[in-house]
Amino acid sequence: MATRKPPSSGQGTSRIKSTGIATRPRTQLSRTSTIDELSEPGSSTTSTPIRQPVSFASPTKTIGRNGERKEEMNVQVVVRCRIRSEREIADGSPIIVSTQGARSEEITVETGSATSNMGIYTQAPTKTYPFDRVFGPEADQAMIYNDVVQPILEEVVQGYNCTLFAYGQTGTGKTYTMQGDLTPSVTGGPCADAGMVPRVLSRLYKYLETSVADYSVKISYLELYNEELRDLLAPEMSAPAGSAQPMGLAGTANGAGGLKIFDEAGTGKRGVLIQGLEDTPVTDFNHAIALLRKGSYRRQIAATKFNDHSSRSHSIFTITVHTKETCSKGDEALRVGKLNLVDLAGSENIGRSGAENKRAREAGMINQSLLTLGRVINALVDQSPHVPYRESKLTRLLQDSLGGRTKTCIIATVSPAKCNMEETLSTLDYALRAKSIRNKPEINQRMTRNGLLKEYVGEIEKLKADLIAAREKNGIWFSKESWEEMSGEHQQLKTLYEENRKQVEIIGSQMRAVREEFEQGMALLMKSEGELKETKEKLASTEGELRWTETELQGTKTALQEEVVVRGAFEETEERLDGVARSLKTVAKESVKDVGGLFSKLDRKNNVFTSNSGAVSQHSKAIESYSTLLEGRFSTFAKDHEQRAKQLSEKATQLRQTEAEALAKYSASITGQLKRLAEAAETIRAKDNAESEATSELTATLRSTTEAIIQTFADWEGDLNESCQVLTGEIVTACEAGVETATKAFKSAITTIEDITKETQDFVQAERQAMSDIITISEEASAAEISRLRNQNTLLTTLLDSEKVKAEKMRDDLIKQVSSLLCGFTDARDKSMREAINSVRADIREGQQQM
Repeated sequence: MATRKPPSSGQGTSRIKSTGIATRPRTQLSRTSTIDELSEPGSSTTSTPIRQPVSFASPTKTIGRNGERKEEMNVQVVVRCRIRSEREIADGSPIIVSTQGARSEEITVETGSATSNMGIYTQAPTKTYPFDRVFGPEADQAMIYNDVVQPILEEVVQGYNCTLFAYGQTGTGKTYTMQGDLTPSVTGGPCADAGMVPRVLSRLYKYLETSVADYSVKISYLELYNEELRDLLAPEMSAPAGSAQPMGLAGTANGAGGLKIFDEAGTGKRGVLIQGLEDTPVTDFNHAIALLRKGSYRRQIAATKFNDHSSRSHSIFTITVHTKETCSKGDEALRVGKLNLVDLAGSENIGRSGAENKRAREAGMINQSLLTLGRVINALVDQSPHVPYRESKLTRLLQDSLGGRTKTCIIATVSPAKCNMEETLSTLDYALRAKSIRNKPEINQRMTRNGLLKEYVGEIEKLKADLIAAREKNGIWFSKESWEEMSGEHQQLKTLYEENRKQVEIIGSQMRAVREEFEQGMALLMKSEGELKETKEKLASTEGELRWTETELQGTKTALQEEVVVRGAFEETEERLDGVARSLKTVAKESVKDVGGLFSKLDRKNNVFTSNSGAVSQHSKAIESYSTLLEGRFSTFAKDHEQRAKQLSEKATQLRQTEAEALAKYSASITGQLKRLAEAAETIRAKDNAESEATSELTATLRSTTEAIIQTFADWEGDLNESCQVLTGEIVTACEAGVETATKAFKSAITTIEDITKETQDFVQAERQAMSDIITISEEASAAEISRLRNQNTLLTTLLDSEKVKAEKMRDDLIKQVSSLLCGFTDARDKSMREAINSVRADIREGQQQM
């Protein structure tokens, strides 16, 4: 018997002791899951435009009681509507459910009938429900997997706990959606009708084998039947024989009372542990499918009026994934992710389903558990302080998926028929309420090597206790727990032996029947081989003709492509020529405009030149007159200057003579005065002989004074004469220099004026000649350019018309030839090929049926 496993990082519906982690070395690749790695290839055959997969809603951060931040997100709800069943078609029940193609986000239900009153037609009342995604009858299994389940599988690989469960009325396709057809395809993968569980297993192993170095996968398959838990993978349960169901087989020797549920203690999380439920390690996809097929064969099913294979129990298929990764510190850790795939039993009306006795009791238990699930959902939506998880084992198992730390998605299945309108509305109302539930997903804590060692140490301690019990007694002894476990295993092996013996007998009889069928099949096979050989020969000849036809078709396509290229080149050439012609016309217009402007400019310049010439001529005459007048005035000025110089010289000479005469007069006067003074002195001397000495001194003084005065006058006269001569010379010299300078300046001015006049006349003449040349050249160039542009425009117009006519003619001829050739050739070949292929297919189909 399996024992209870110590708590680990992942939380789910089972915590069972395992025998170890089965790892498989793989090439180290990227550990990040992508949509391409986990999505289903060839997802859909419908023509509905592809949309993004359903993703979990944007999380909302909240703060818990202990202060840690948690992210909340709503439960994702999708709806799937199937086609009408054969019974609904036979009953003539109309369709009342409508969707917008294979994928949409709304579903509409007609809640009444259309009425007609007094000729007024009133449409049937409808009710529309919005959901995260709505799948119509056109949607296939692959489309639902890629849009809904593939993002969930990515979250599981990242280390989250996720739950996907199907809910709806009985017979609406829940088990088909979750499980589907378990028969493998030709390539060994899931077939087209495979459900979500086999597709998840297939894509999971493909991703792990290519992207993860070390991993392990464990599965468990749990059934809740009449509020009793059963392990569908337990070895003590025998497979049902014929139509009998394995009722009560869970309560065998060691399984009395079935599996038990315990609350997960010591973690502070809402979760449960299931004592006695084993997690079975699986090595590959085929192993997992074999276990899934084994558990599905053991499920409780029965026929009702709604469904020939109605599930009479809830089932939970759990996948636990362990992957090894390297932490930032270099330590190795295990990432744990868990996916719960829940297939709920359908709610049903006992009166309509025809359930009686045991089936009625089963239906009552199913409805009771689903009612409890509805009350739990209402309490979670209304945020009630008490959520009745414990009123049903189903709600206890889904406790972590509803309002816990698991990412949850619900697939609600409905019927489109009017006869199921009440159940359809109830399912949609339930799903719409469930959409408001908010979970707080948390990534699972990594399991380190120390955690694994701790688990292994507990197992070793148990084995040591068995060893000590054996050593202390005489003989082989075990602990009581080990003895009970061994006794249970022995009883299980004994039961298994009896079952296997009976199975061998059954298989022997089946082998004999199979051998007879095989011999008959071999005879048919030999006959079919001959027919198949003939068919292959016909097929080979048909393929040869097909290849020849393809070669011819390829040549025709090549010619058509070449013609398309030529036509494109013609069109491009026409467009370019048209553009060139338009640009040339534009250039011609601009050139004509520029030439007109040039003529206008030349006229304006000629007018300016004429006015400038008149002004120059007028100013030249004025300059000549002014020059003559200036010359006359300079001559007058020179004559006046000479006369004034002579007058000044004569006046200076006269002044000198006058001053000399006056000086002589003054000198004579002074001499007379001195003589008179001497005479007076003699008189005084005579009168005063007594004062002879004084008189002598006075006489001497007078004599010296007189001599000094005379000498001074003589010096002054000489200096005056010299000054007058120097002044007269300087005046004459300055006058001569002024006259000479004025004469030179006048002559230079006259020369400059004459040069300027001559240069002005030459410039005016040169400008007049240049203007005449420019006018002539412009007229000639304008005439030549206009003529050239006209000729070129005419030539381009002619060329364009001819090219257009040729291109149209060639295009029409070629299209007619290619169209007639392709139509006749393809029709004949297609007809012959279809006849040959249909013949071959019919022969092959007949051979396969005979085989």
